[in-house]
Amino acid sequence: MIQMKPSISHWMQYRMRGKVLITGGLGNLGSWLSVHFANQGFDVYVLTRKAKIQLEGISYNIIEADITDLATLKSQIKTPFDMCIHAASFNEHFLEDYAKKALLINTLGTRNLLEALCVHGVKKFIYMSTFHVYGANDGHITEETPFFPKNDYATTHLCAEYYVKQFAFTCKLDYTIFRLTNSYGCPLNIKTDKWYLVVNDLVKSAHECGKITLKTNGKAQRDFIWMGDVCRIVEASLSFQDSTTYNLSSGKSFKILDIARIVQAVYEKRYQKPLALEINALDNLCYEDVYVDNAKLQNICNFQVEDQLHNEVEKIFQLLDK
Repeated sequence: MIQMKPSISHWMQYRMRGKVLITGGLGNLGSWLSVHFANQGFDVYVLTRKAKIQLEGISYNIIEADITDLATLKSQIKTPFDMCIHAASFNEHFLEDYAKKALLINTLGTRNLLEALCVHGVKKFIYMSTFHVYGANDGHITEETPFFPKNDYATTHLCAEYYVKQFAFTCKLDYTIFRLTNSYGCPLNIKTDKWYLVVNDLVKSAHECGKITLKTNGKAQRDFIWMGDVCRIVEASLSFQDSTTYNLSSGKSFKILDIARIVQAVYEKRYQKPLALEINALDNLCYEDVYVDNAKLQNICNFQVEDQLHNEVEKIFQLLDK
């Protein structure tokens, strides 16, 4: 449930026009956003490098363009948009040339997108950044926590945030930056390339191997937020009148071992057989509590997050069974 504090008239301005561009709109989170906004009656345009999958049950338009190619991007974006949700990013750190690709896609790609959009105009720009810009794995994290990015994914997103602010100044752009924690939800297509994400990976391991093997002691904590909540909060942000940055989190942390045990419980109930869960007994590291504070966001947009972990794990098993 979400209750808005800003004026409804500002929100209705967007609902009446409703032309939204979603980059990475066929991706892991992007597909959830595309389905959500289409179901809410928005005129959805999905910008993707290549339309490899199709979203079922909704109407949307495809714009094929690589955000690292400014000329093509400008030629493909031919009209103004009421809003753009920039969810396209690159996090495949295990691939060759990752650092270069992350810089080109996450940072320069964001700048290219902003430049192309500003040719025709865009009223609202929503950037899905990451809480990894803080580089903190424990403690109390607020929007004022100092930056200490510890990998290319974090660094390139932080640089992209500065480009958003640069264009906000030069093009009078209204923006919202969300520093998202770990979003989870069943992939909307079996062909997703995000099976390495924690919840997806644990379910896939259980389904394919008949056991879960953790490389650590499982005591590390992460904030997990359901993608359904992310979609509703992003939609609500269309009414935000101040351009600023928010932590987008559930405010609740889970140990990786807790998530593994949820997968184990769902598996055993679904398939009526035991699932072995192995941890790395040699890992003696201790992990402190982590709390990603969302009070700033709560102050403008009252919301209650839902715990959908069991349901989404069940749905991932259903997807894999097909």
